[in-house]
Amino acid sequence: MKKNIYLFFTTCLGILSGTMIVTLSERWIINNALSQGFSPQPYFYILDYGYIPQFFSIGIIIISALLGLYYGKKWWKMVYIEKRHWRKYKK
Repeated sequence: MKKNIYLFFTTCLGILSGTMIVTLSERWIINNALSQGFSPQPYFYILDYGYIPQFFSIGIIIISALLGLYYGKKWWKMVYIEKRHWRKYKK
């Protein structure tokens, strides 16, 4: 049970990181276009407007969720199974 909750929250952290990456990239595109004197026009895809294609943003979020799951499994093994804590190495 504890492992499932841990993996759930690391996956959520990955999704939040991916959302932040998508948001910052869209903000960069908008600021870059405005600084050059252009008015950026959003694309309309499946259900949403966006400044980058929706399959890129969904792909980034899926990849970041998978990375969150991977790192959750890796750190679970490191912390709870192998018992490698940073406190052990303190002198």
